[in-house]
Amino acid sequence: MSTETSAGSMPPVAHETALRARAFQVGLTLCIINTIIGAGQPVITRWGAVHLDPLLFCTGAVVFATLCTIPVLQFTGELRLIFDPRYRGRLFMIAMAGTVMTSLTLTYGLTRIGAVAGVLLLQTEPVYSLVLSTIFVGERPSIRQVLATATVLVGIGSVFAGGGSFSPLWASAIIFTTPLFWQTSHVLGLKLMPPLTPTSMTGGRFLYASIVLTAMLLIFRRDALLQLADPTTLGVIMVTGFFVYFLSGLTWYGAINRLLLAWTTALVVPGIPILSILFAVMFLGERATRREVVGILISVSGVLALVLGADPHRKQAASEAAEAIHEPLI
Repeated sequence: MSTETSAGSMPPVAHETALRARAFQVGLTLCIINTIIGAGQPVITRWGAVHLDPLLFCTGAVVFATLCTIPVLQFTGELRLIFDPRYRGRLFMIAMAGTVMTSLTLTYGLTRIGAVAGVLLLQTEPVYSLVLSTIFVGERPSIRQVLATATVLVGIGSVFAGGGSFSPLWASAIIFTTPLFWQTSHVLGLKLMPPLTPTSMTGGRFLYASIVLTAMLLIFRRDALLQLADPTTLGVIMVTGFFVYFLSGLTWYGAINRLLLAWTTALVVPGIPILSILFAVMFLGERATRREVVGILISVSGVLALVLGADPHRKQAASEAAEAIHEPLI
């Protein structure tokens, strides 16, 4: 018996429960993958920001991510959608907020701030997520969520009060705003899924971002192109483009297409700091101070409080949910 027939013979309530369970399982899997990738982002970006021209590094990574998405979009028949007049304006806005601004703020911030301190500053993402999803998506926060959000800020503030880790302040400030741009792009992206899929969202975001960043590189840092003659430089850019941008984008949009934005953010973020610190120690030789470790633990406890007891399922129409059980993983 076919899947459609079996699903059709189920009582409506049981069928809806099965669809929600399937969406949760796929969304959770994508969250885990995205967490592992996210943990490596500050470390890889810190290395690229220090050893390469920052603008060349982030531009090259985005361009390579775009080259990865175009064949996929062509194969699925979605390439035309990212140029569709109905979507291209919003895709351009998502690209500017979610890729251009975040690439520049994170890369240039990490030229002066260590990866461990950068990881702590990025813990603000659930705070921005909660605020933006409340204002623009209609997800109403509970008292528990408000208290948990305050805990995240206390953890960051405890390290800031000690000084040192977040110096210079301008670099810390732009890293601090990076999650705001991420979350702004995610809120904009939710409005396009459906009709766009996570794959077309990822492709459109990177395509328009690569155009803007390439123009900036040619105008302001054309001499930096000489660094591409080094095989190591090319290798780092390609690895960053594939994992940190392309695969991360696919898994993230696939997750928030099935789960609540605030819940997904709060699930992904706690696992990132611990793995990031391990990566920073292993590959960059950094050492986290006691104050930084305590601050991260406080922030992570607040993030976990956002997850526990909350309903993760994205509120979507029944027709959308019915498609989720048959769609591919991404």
